[in-house]
Amino acid sequence: MISDRMEKRLHSSTGLRLTDYNLMLLLAEAEGNQLRMGELAAGMVFSPSRLSYQVKSLQKRGLIDRFADTEDRRGMTAQLTEEGHRVFEQASRLHATHIKQLFHPAVDDAEAEALREICEQIKDTVAAADKS
Repeated sequence: MISDRMEKRLHSSTGLRLTDYNLMLLLAEAEGNQLRMGELAAGMVFSPSRLSYQVKSLQKRGLIDRFADTEDRRGMTAQLTEEGHRVFEQASRLHATHIKQLFHPAVDDAEAEALREICEQIKDTVAAADKS
C-alpha cells in the first residue's frame, strides 16, 4: 500500500509517522504555529484520547509544547517548538520527494490538474456540508 511505503520511508529518515507529520503540518500552517486541542482534533479526525497520546509523544520528543489556552484556561493549546520546525522542514522536503517519486510518474500534467480540481471540489463540498 502506498501509505505504508510512504510512512516507512518518512519514519526511517525522520522518526515521524504520517500522523505525526500531518499533526505538525496543521500546526505549521496555523497562525502562530499553534492550535487549540479541539481544533487540532477536528483537523486530524481523531478521537480526543488518540490525539492526546500523539501530542504527548511529540511533546516528549521536544517537537511541540502544550500549555493552557490564554483565553480559556480549561482548554489546552499545542504549538510547534523550534526543534519541531526543524524536524518538520526536513520531513516536508523528504515527503515532497516521496510524493514526486511515487505519484508524478503515474500521472501526466492534465491528469494531475484534473485530480487537483476533483480534490478542490471534494474540499468545497465538505466545507459546505460543515456549514449546514
